[in-house]
Amino acid sequence: MTDKLATSLRSMPAGVLRTEHIGRRLQLAGWVHRHRDLGGVVFMDLRDRAGLLQVSFDPAWTPPAVMEAARALAAESVVQVEGMLERRYSPNATLPSGDVELRAESLRVLSVAEPLPIPVYRTPNEELPSEELRLRHRYLDLRRPELQHNFMTRHAVAQAVRGYLATEGFLEVETPMLTKPTPEGARDYLVPSRVHPGEFYALPQSPQLYKQLLMVSGFDRYYQIARCLRDEDLRADRQPEFTQIDVEMSFVDEEDVFRVAEGMIANLWQRGAGGRLDTPFPRLTYADAMRRYGTDKPDLRFDLPIVDVTEVLQGTEFRLFQATTGDNQPHSGYSRSGSRPPFPQGDGRAAGGGEARRGGGALGKAGRRGTFRSVRQSPRRAGAVRLLRDHRDRSR
Repeated sequence: MTDKLATSLRSMPAGVLRTEHIGRRLQLAGWVHRHRDLGGVVFMDLRDRAGLLQVSFDPAWTPPAVMEAARALAAESVVQVEGMLERRYSPNATLPSGDVELRAESLRVLSVAEPLPIPVYRTPNEELPSEELRLRHRYLDLRRPELQHNFMTRHAVAQAVRGYLATEGFLEVETPMLTKPTPEGARDYLVPSRVHPGEFYALPQSPQLYKQLLMVSGFDRYYQIARCLRDEDLRADRQPEFTQIDVEMSFVDEEDVFRVAEGMIANLWQRGAGGRLDTPFPRLTYADAMRRYGTDKPDLRFDLPIVDVTEVLQGTEFRLFQATTGDNQPHSGYSRSGSRPPFPQGDGRAAGGGEARRGGGALGKAGRRGTFRSVRQSPRRAGAVRLLRDHRDRSR
């Protein structure tokens, strides 16, 4: 890979240099990530897509004219340097290339950077500029190593998907972007046609029409890394334009789909994140997921399932619990069965919603009327009473 990245302006990327390259004369090119003038010696961190490398300018090996040019370097200028790669006097364990440095003998400034509106180099505790500034100067924001790492990870994941599905007999296809509207869950983005005045194309919400066409045409297995565009409100995991992996298979049942999908995810997880996933994946029925976690997409990293303690609390003397378990002493606002009566038609409130927020409802009314007086007189229930008071005050 490093030899393929060699060009007429550089011998190899700066970020890949290690101790095994010591003693080689190299020509490197990149951006001035950080510049430090210590008086007699000048240090520069040279950055390219592969990472960082320290370049040192010292009168012991650097000509005087090059020393003057090195002192005048500005951050994010593009330079070309040449010299010998040697071991650093003070290694930097935080850098992959921290054991070596290039001792520069020549320097060529390819492009001089103007003063930066936002910094690219940041100290470990320095906060990022505002998002508005970073989006306005996106070409600088994208130089940050963490963002470039995200792009590289996405590339690795896409390659892993293509490689795995190819071994499973899938064909990759590409479908048109200008199409006709299809009934889906969002509005279409429309593109007017110059050739046909008054007519519009729709940008695809998903390749729905074409996947049906391909399957009935006998393609058997195909996939597409498809761009989808939907005119809908933003969500936590969705934006108007996004990418999805669209896979279709013929003559299969759900176990075949599970096998292919789990194998694909395990493969891309290993290639993209360096982790290992065991297959087959654990499975939960919808009923179990709702009963244990209250959602059909639980985060199993937090092992906090819902536990039904109704039977345990049925024998307590705590009146609030009695009111919800069907005792014979209902509180105001509750029926004897323990359920709250529905609001009148057109009231516009969910049961217990608006009234509880104003300090009303059974809890607020019971507290104000002294329903819990006997509880308050019991020292053993002092903690429960404080909890109820706090809840009542928050409801107000």
